Amino acid sequence: MMMCQDDIRWNMNSWTYACLAVGLLLLGVPAGALVPDKIIMNETSWVTAGSGETATIMAWVLNVTPDGDALVPGVAVDFAVDSTYGSISPASVVTNSEGKATTFFTPGTRSGTAIITATVSYEGLDEPLTGSVEQQIDHAAANKIADLCYEPEVTAGETTEIVVLVVDRYGNPVDNRNVTENVNFMVGSPTGGAAFIDGTDEISVPVDADGNAVATLRVDAAAGENLVWIQPPAPIGFSGSRSISIAGAGGLPAGITQAVVPGSGSVPADGKTKVSFTYTLLDEYGNPSAGQGLWVNATLKRLSQPDEQESRLLKTNSLGQVMITYGPEDSVGMAIITATAAVNASVSISEDVEFTSTDPTNMLLSASPQSMPSRDVKPNSVSQIRAKVMDVRGNPVGGETVTFEIVSGSVVYDGYNQTGEPYLDGDSAVTNTNGYAVIGFHPGAFTTDPDAPNWSETATGTATVQATWGNVSRDIELTWKNYPYLSVETEVSPETVAVNDTVDVTIRLKGDGWALQPDPIDVVLCTDRSGSMLRDNPDRMHSVREAAKQFVDEMSENDQVGLVTFGRNTGGSDWINVPGESSFQSPQSYINNNYNTPKQYLGYATVDLRLTNALSTVKVGLDNIVPDSGTPMRAGLYESIKELCGAGSSTPNSDAIKAVILLSDGDYNWYGDPLARGDSSTSITYYDDCDWDYYGFSDLTDAEQNLSIYARNNNITIYSIGYADSISTDGKATLQKLAESTGGVYYDGDAANIGAVYTAIAGELKTEAGVDTELDVVFENIEVNTEVFESGADVFDYVYEDGVSTTIESWIDNETAHHELLYLYTRDDTPNWTSENPHLPFNIGTVRLGQTWETTFRLAVKMEGNINIFGPNSTITFNDGNDGTDSLTLPDTFITALPLNNTGMDFAVLNITNLVFTGAEPVDELLPVAWDLNYTGLYNVTQDVFYSNDNEYTWVKFDTLSATNETTGGASTLDVRGRPPGDYVIRVRGYAPDTEDASAKITQSVTAGATGSAYIRIQ
Repeated sequence: MMMCQDDIRWNMNSWTYACLAVGLLLLGVPAGALVPDKIIMNETSWVTAGSGETATIMAWVLNVTPDGDALVPGVAVDFAVDSTYGSISPASVVTNSEGKATTFFTPGTRSGTAIITATVSYEGLDEPLTGSVEQQIDHAAANKIADLCYEPEVTAGETTEIVVLVVDRYGNPVDNRNVTENVNFMVGSPTGGAAFIDGTDEISVPVDADGNAVATLRVDAAAGENLVWIQPPAPIGFSGSRSISIAGAGGLPAGITQAVVPGSGSVPADGKTKVSFTYTLLDEYGNPSAGQGLWVNATLKRLSQPDEQESRLLKTNSLGQVMITYGPEDSVGMAIITATAAVNASVSISEDVEFTSTDPTNMLLSASPQSMPSRDVKPNSVSQIRAKVMDVRGNPVGGETVTFEIVSGSVVYDGYNQTGEPYLDGDSAVTNTNGYAVIGFHPGAFTTDPDAPNWSETATGTATVQATWGNVSRDIELTWKNYPYLSVETEVSPETVAVNDTVDVTIRLKGDGWALQPDPIDVVLCTDRSGSMLRDNPDRMHSVREAAKQFVDEMSENDQVGLVTFGRNTGGSDWINVPGESSFQSPQSYINNNYNTPKQYLGYATVDLRLTNALSTVKVGLDNIVPDSGTPMRAGLYESIKELCGAGSSTPNSDAIKAVILLSDGDYNWYGDPLARGDSSTSITYYDDCDWDYYGFSDLTDAEQNLSIYARNNNITIYSIGYADSISTDGKATLQKLAESTGGVYYDGDAANIGAVYTAIAGELKTEAGVDTELDVVFENIEVNTEVFESGADVFDYVYEDGVSTTIESWIDNETAHHELLYLYTRDDTPNWTSENPHLPFNIGTVRLGQTWETTFRLAVKMEGNINIFGPNSTITFNDGNDGTDSLTLPDTFITALPLNNTGMDFAVLNITNLVFTGAEPVDELLPVAWDLNYTGLYNVTQDVFYSNDNEYTWVKFDTLSATNETTGGASTLDVRGRPPGDYVIRVRGYAPDTEDASAKITQSVTAGATGSAYIRIQ
């Protein structure tokens, strides 16, 4: 702000009074002097850096009063400025009569804003007065482009910013603080599609306050080079222009293509043929998507083997491509190869490749089982004869016809009375996709009449079955028996395996032979018919009756069931229906006519049906139970035990399992305690007031008055059921002790579970005859093709894995138990696998009817060829407890082991490593580098060598080399003569069609060559 004297008005009166006041306050200030308290400075005009022009700086010193400001002359003013921006001359000036001090600012070479200060130090002031003004310094004329920032590679079709900084000769940015200047940009691209933000291929961009001109460029949608020409403001002209290259690379994957060689989708499983896949990822514009992740997944499906999964994440090269090979395969199967873009799962493609067998060359023959029951023992007894046709590598071959016959004269049964000859289901079969032609062999049958000539309970027959394919024939001997046996089955998974891979071997024994039939069962249903059995809806008697019928249905024709009920009949006046008779009798009359029992308890426990295998009559007897009153449990149990001991006309089976199933819905009363606790009496039949007394049976010893002892002495088991909650705790305890003292079980029953209780008891009774069994799997004299290896350790290694090998389990499958797991565990057989005696021993113990015993162990295969896993000395020995020891051999069980050359998924690798400076420092002329190269592909590798000396803003390619998969390294030299000093980054980038790109870089300081002088060196 400029100030003039005419603008200041003086009020003399005010001034006088002010002076008086100031004089009183400032005793040290000379009388009549004004004290400055304010500085005002003028606004300045722009100056140019380095121009030598000056700016006039003025400051007014004032004294502020209520009536107006007064200028203060004769005051010394000191001027100052940051010397970075320029200088002040003179630096100290005394205000003139107008209170003004004038000086001059001369700018230096730096543009910007200089702060010029004026300071007054005056006697009487507590602190100096200061004022300031901003002096704007403009840049000089544009001189060069000092900095250029841009992305050298962007996604095709996307935008990027180019930032240009122009400076004057002093390095000041050419900004827009005073005058706006423009930088011009022009672009050219592969299809002409590149444009700046305004949609044109040429744009003029003003610089900003920092001197930057920022142009936004959308590169061409087609991948390739986008050339941008940059012209800075005048007066630089064309000579100061710059040209840059921005590569447009493919964007995110939007599509995928594949090329498969061979293109038939089918190749031979010959161990040498591979399939080649070339995938190309494309962006939305059809450009190759370079540097993108591609998941390649392979699923190999082979016959009788688990699927094999393989997955790799690969990266596309600069062509947007990934190349892989799959195979070779030795075994037939289907490989499903799927490629999916990592960032876009919808970009995916899949191909099925079938590995097919070659021409068939061989056949193996096996049977499961090889030993079996004769048809008189098991009418549906059959063995599956399996002929496997293979190619040279062991792959199954389908569609081949195999003929089968029982060799003439091979049927031998040693004079036993054979009533049926063995036969085959047919005379030929065609191999399936697994290479198997399968036909059923039915064994012979022996007479079951012990009075027939040449009858034998240990009859055995054998026959030889021959399979023929082309000019290849194989024989196998089969055996059938009508005496104790176990059936044995074997299986392997997989049946075709690569050398060093593993195979799981399963041996399965089944208890289904003639000698394993269950013991017969004699059982008496001892059922409460007291009046309380009519309670509930449906009544308890109905629920129990129906459940008992289900129990009867569980019995076989060899079993006998009797029926005893207990309950007090009222004075013998009621009539009962006698099973098997049309007339009715009083209970007293019926008992007198049919039972030799003490009269004191006649009518309280009745044998309604003697032991019989006519099971339908038992159901009729159950329907005829009529509930009455009282609970004479002791009498009912006594009658049941006597029935099983052969009382009356009953004929118990001497070999039978004997049991009583005792059911009551209340506490015992009549005839007292079944366990004979308390005092004995033969005159009192009702013990309601003395529960621990009991009626003594004269035909029993003192010890057997406890009916659980009476039952146990006669090998009778009691199963007891406490039906309904009306039974007291003591009553249930009595039932439980009766059962458990004889080896039986106590059950709580009700309408909801009574059927299941009877079914469970039926299962408990079905005890099978035991067969003490041992299995020793001996791995000696193992046949591989036609060669025999004495020790199986030369062919296999045992592999222990918890939960997998060796597992041993057993279960029962039958109508009663359904599927009941008996045990399952794993053991380690490593100590049994020695080079001298590799074997796996198993002490199996008892095998019952319907029981299956199974072991699975894992072997690593060490040799290739067709291998019969079990040696001829691998045997199963067992004893049925009657006829002595018998044995079985394990059936022939084959695997095919292939050479280990399946490579699965494979792809080329390109690595550039160990990039190093190989010269000597300081670098003043040449910058040599070298690197290691590892390439496993089939094409040529291109290696481009670049340098950057501007913090990697731009890269300049200075060399290109070519290499093959035999090249182990590369070397190049950058001539730095005439180039500016500084840090140089050297980068090597390699690429080939069948692998992803590789690169490496180092940084090296260049100390000479900055002058750019040309000279000749004479050496």
